[in-house]
Amino acid sequence: MNIDTHEIKNGLCLVCSREGQILRVPFDDLEMVPKDRLPAQFSDIIDRESIGKAADFWEEILDNEFVFDYQLYVRQDEEPVPLHFSAATFNGQVWIIAAANDEMLEKMLDEMMLINNEQQNRIRRTEKKLSKLEQYRPDPSLDTYDEISKVNNELINVQRQLMKQNREISNLNEQLNRSNRELEHFAYAVSHDLKEPLRMIRSFMRLLEKKYGDELDEKAREYIHYAVDGAERMNAMISSLLEYSRVGRKNREAEEVDLNKVVDKVTRLNRSVIEEHGGAVKCADLPVVVGQEVPLQQLFNNLVSNALKYRKAGTAPVVEIRFKERPKEWLFSVSDNGRGIAPEYHETIFDLFQRVESAAEEETGTGMGLAICKKIVEHHGGEIWVESEPGEGSTFYFTIAKE
Repeated sequence: MNIDTHEIKNGLCLVCSREGQILRVPFDDLEMVPKDRLPAQFSDIIDRESIGKAADFWEEILDNEFVFDYQLYVRQDEEPVPLHFSAATFNGQVWIIAAANDEMLEKMLDEMMLINNEQQNRIRRTEKKLSKLEQYRPDPSLDTYDEISKVNNELINVQRQLMKQNREISNLNEQLNRSNRELEHFAYAVSHDLKEPLRMIRSFMRLLEKKYGDELDEKAREYIHYAVDGAERMNAMISSLLEYSRVGRKNREAEEVDLNKVVDKVTRLNRSVIEEHGGAVKCADLPVVVGQEVPLQQLFNNLVSNALKYRKAGTAPVVEIRFKERPKEWLFSVSDNGRGIAPEYHETIFDLFQRVESAAEEETGTGMGLAICKKIVEHHGGEIWVESEPGEGSTFYFTIAKE
């Protein structure tokens, strides 16, 4: 294809072999490739910092035959300059276009479409004139070129649609981030507004009991106890809902987290319960993972505190934490010698406000702890499940992605 270079501004178009050798330069308004030095290697124009990414770019071209919007740094006047690259395989060769931004890339696509259509029309007009001559026989190569032009137009249209979809996705992500910020602000406001009347209920019930305690009978004291207990449960539920809504939306970058330190903190937090019941938390030498430290600490704390809470009567609770390394993830297990969980609850206990019925009246709780665990694990690219039988203890398994 011959392209009128004056039609394109601030763009680059290369025709390369599948081995990465630049064969032709249809246009180069950026003056990146001296035509008197062809053939040259595509990697020669790439800045050293982008060589690895350029290799991925080329591998994706050969695998998928089409690549859209790869940002690579090129060398221009000995300075690294970012360009947006797109490419497609065509008739055994690799066609590459690049521009400084998406808007310029789209203008290039529009102009290339016009040029391609104009050349196709010229060929049709020439073929029509030649067909009037008796001695003319249609050249099969013209049909081939006509087909190639149609394919080229289709590729350009696909690329334009991908650019439009990319902009729409960016806009949707921006709207989602804004909605998340508004939701978090709303959750805080609602949490405060809901907790205030609960604090008043607790305070006035206790004042009532303190001031008129001698005049109240056992039934009245029981009613006051139920009112205070209900208010405290509702307060805990609101706090848990707020925490659940915030999992995965805290603007913290992933970092290396030493899980040995995390479990040590969790053990110290539960020390009073462990010592009271003669229990123990046994832990293997855990790895360093990539994630967010505070949510991971909450994950282990919820699992360990549940194991201590739902212990067997008359049996010292023992919690064991182990792990296995897999190619793309870490597999962790938190086992206990507690009461165990019936199979019908193995999935529902990870839902909001779900608790094992046999324990509902014996221990306080909101039914949110394992739902929060599930959300934390999913935010770290993993999954969580339980294996348990009544009276045989429980083992909670969860995975954390390595990247």
